[in-house]
Amino acid sequence: MLQESQLISLLNRLLNQDGKLRKGDTEITYRCFNGCKPEKSKLEICIDSSSPNFGNFHCWICQTKGRSFRSLLNKLKAKESYFEELYKIIGKSWKPIESDKKEEEIRSLPDEFIPLWTRSKISDYGIAMDYLYQRGILMDDIIRYGIGFCTEGQYRQRVIIPSYDNDGNINFFAARAFYGGNPYKYMLPPWSKNIIGFELFINWEYEWGVTLTEGPFDVMTIRNNAIPLFGTTMSNKLKEKIILSGIPRVNIVLDNDRAGFDGAIKIYEFLQPFNIDVHLIRLEDKDASVMGFKAVSRLIEDSRPFEFSDIIRMKLEVL
Repeated sequence: MLQESQLISLLNRLLNQDGKLRKGDTEITYRCFNGCKPEKSKLEICIDSSSPNFGNFHCWICQTKGRSFRSLLNKLKAKESYFEELYKIIGKSWKPIESDKKEEEIRSLPDEFIPLWTRSKISDYGIAMDYLYQRGILMDDIIRYGIGFCTEGQYRQRVIIPSYDNDGNINFFAARAFYGGNPYKYMLPPWSKNIIGFELFINWEYEWGVTLTEGPFDVMTIRNNAIPLFGTTMSNKLKEKIILSGIPRVNIVLDNDRAGFDGAIKIYEFLQPFNIDVHLIRLEDKDASVMGFKAVSRLIEDSRPFEFSDIIRMKLEVL
């Protein structure tokens, strides 16, 4: 009861109004913060801590909704002190994830970068295009993601797949060799990976959540709201964005090997306390770009939330 009274006090201050209890005091209603029909209290929030819907909110007029108090606070652009108070009330610790404090690097594509969406007679253009087509990457993808290649310099004979932040600035890129036999298939720039890969294309309110992958070709195969980790671990910026965005679900599509297993377990263990559905998609010894869009989409749709028993099974598999 103390928890509920504290929650109500916090919500009243946040929304600058007195809420009305209903449904046996398990829900509280307010006028929506979006200003839709301000004379009606149609924003419902579940404050019953024993309910699986605890923290869910929904405006029945404008259809604004979310699955946690943190999502509500984020939509209200609440100060950090409100997050601290909320987590104290519900018995969890709140510690903002610190961003890297290193001086921001000046980031740009290699000077030798040549766009692939413009036909060219330059040496290796046809080889680079053939390589992408074999990977299922078509001209629409090349244009959408701004893919190019290099014939000289540090990244010679590699296709360049850029990543852009939410403002359209480059924040990373991957350079993939397009000739066979190169022992170093991928090269990455010497930049901090404290970024959100392909952030420009992410919708943080998408009902199927976000999908985390290892590399950019997997993203282009999955298409819908996918983020490359450029490895198997989440950056601090990505962790913070997922926590504060209120995204309801995170799909993990990492390679079916030891590194992928370890990465998936760490991601699950980090997200589990935040009431996010984490789905692990097993690729059966293939990566997403080999399986193709339809096959991976079907696996994502049919997947179930990750559970502790899955961790035990995965650890036994790699012993």
